[in-house]
Amino acid sequence: MVGYLCPERLSSYEHDARAMQKYVADALKIHENKRYVMGAFFENNHWMLVVFCLEDYYACILDSLRAEKKEMKIIEELKL
Repeated sequence: MVGYLCPERLSSYEHDARAMQKYVADALKIHENKRYVMGAFFENNHWMLVVFCLEDYYACILDSLRAEKKEMKIIEELKL
Protein backbone atom coordinates (compact mmCIF):
# COMPACT_ATOMS: atom_id res chain seq x y z
CA MET A 1 0.00 0.00 0.00
CA VAL A 2 1.16 3.51 -0.82
CA GLY A 3 0.45 6.86 0.81
CA TYR A 4 0.98 10.25 -0.81
CA LEU A 5 2.20 13.64 0.39
CA CYS A 6 0.69 16.82 -1.03
CA PRO A 7 3.04 18.28 -3.70
CA GLU A 8 1.74 21.81 -3.12
CA ARG A 9 2.42 21.65 0.62
CA LEU A 10 5.85 20.06 0.19
CA SER A 11 6.86 22.72 -2.34
CA SER A 12 5.55 25.60 -0.23
CA TYR A 13 7.98 24.81 2.62
CA GLU A 14 11.13 25.33 0.52
CA HIS A 15 12.39 28.06 2.88
CA ASP A 16 10.96 26.73 6.15
CA ALA A 17 12.70 23.48 7.11
CA ARG A 18 10.93 23.15 10.48
CA ALA A 19 7.47 23.48 8.95
CA MET A 20 8.33 20.91 6.27
CA GLN A 21 9.71 18.54 8.90
CA LYS A 22 6.51 18.84 10.94
CA TYR A 23 4.29 18.30 7.89
CA VAL A 24 6.27 15.22 6.81
CA ALA A 25 6.36 13.75 10.34
CA ASP A 26 2.60 14.27 10.76
CA ALA A 27 1.87 12.80 7.32
CA LEU A 28 4.07 9.75 7.95
CA LYS A 29 2.19 9.10 11.20
CA ILE A 30 -1.12 9.28 9.31
CA HIS A 31 0.23 6.79 6.73
CA GLU A 32 2.03 4.54 9.23
CA ASN A 33 0.04 1.53 8.00
CA LYS A 34 1.40 2.01 4.45
CA ARG A 35 4.59 0.41 3.16
CA TYR A 36 5.63 3.42 1.08
CA VAL A 37 4.83 7.13 1.17
CA MET A 38 5.68 9.24 -1.87
CA GLY A 39 5.71 12.95 -2.47
CA ALA A 40 6.70 15.08 -5.44
CA PHE A 41 8.12 18.52 -4.72
CA PHE A 42 9.23 21.51 -6.78
CA GLU A 43 12.53 23.17 -5.94
CA ASN A 44 14.80 25.41 -8.03
CA ASN A 45 12.47 25.16 -11.06
CA HIS A 46 12.64 21.38 -11.03
CA TRP A 47 10.39 18.52 -9.84
CA MET A 48 11.80 15.73 -7.66
CA LEU A 49 10.29 12.74 -5.89
CA VAL A 50 10.89 11.54 -2.34
CA VAL A 51 9.96 7.97 -1.45
CA PHE A 52 9.78 6.84 2.18
CA CYS A 53 9.95 3.11 2.90
CA LEU A 54 8.42 3.00 6.36
CA GLU A 55 9.20 -0.65 7.10
CA ASP A 56 12.94 -0.05 6.64
CA TYR A 57 13.09 3.53 7.97
CA TYR A 58 14.57 4.57 4.66
CA ALA A 59 14.04 7.46 2.24
CA CYS A 60 15.24 8.10 -1.28
CA ILE A 61 15.14 11.30 -3.34
CA LEU A 62 14.81 10.69 -7.07
CA ASP A 63 16.14 13.60 -9.11
CA SER A 64 16.55 13.34 -12.88
CA LEU A 65 19.23 16.06 -12.83
CA ARG A 66 21.53 14.00 -10.58
CA ALA A 67 23.43 11.02 -11.87
CA GLU A 68 22.87 9.13 -8.61
CA LYS A 69 19.97 8.88 -6.22
CA LYS A 70 20.21 10.44 -2.78
CA GLU A 71 19.53 7.89 -0.06
CA MET A 72 19.14 8.37 3.68
CA LYS A 73 17.85 6.75 6.81
CA ILE A 74 14.75 8.41 8.23
CA ILE A 75 16.00 10.50 11.11
CA GLU A 76 14.76 10.25 14.66
CA GLU A 77 13.63 13.87 14.57
CA LEU A 78 10.63 12.79 12.51
CA LYS A 79 9.54 10.80 15.59
CA LEU A 80 8.01 7.84 13.75
